Amino acid sequence: MTEVPAPLDVRPASGLLKALADDTRLRVVALVSRGELCVCHIASALDISQPSASQHLTVLRNAGVVDCRRKGSWVYYRMATEQGPVRGRILRAVLDGLTDLEGAAEDRRRLAATRYGVSCE
Repeated sequence: MTEVPAPLDVRPASGLLKALADDTRLRVVALVSRGELCVCHIASALDISQPSASQHLTVLRNAGVVDCRRKGSWVYYRMATEQGPVRGRILRAVLDGLTDLEGAAEDRRRLAATRYGVSCE
C-alpha cells in the first residue's frame, strides 16, 4: 500500500497574501518596513483618513504582518518579527519589489515631511 502524503498547509502563506492583496496595505507595509510609525503619520503620508489607516493596519495586524504598541491615545506600528521561513521569504520578496516603485519614493518623501511637521505626542 502506498503512503498518502500529508496535506500541505498553505494557510499561513495564503493569509499573508490576502492581507497584502490591497494597494493601500502594500503602501503601508512599505512605510512600516522602514521603522516604527504612528498611525497619524501613516494616514498623512498616504493621504487617507486615520480610521481608514487603522482598518488597514488591523488587517495587517490580524495577519501577523505588523505589531503595535499604544502610547497615550496613539498607536505605533512596526513589522512583526515572527514570520516563519515561508512567510518571511514572501514578505521580503514583496518588500524588495516595492522599493523600486516610483510611488514608493513619493510615499517616503511625504512621510518624511509629515514626521517633520506632525507630532503625535
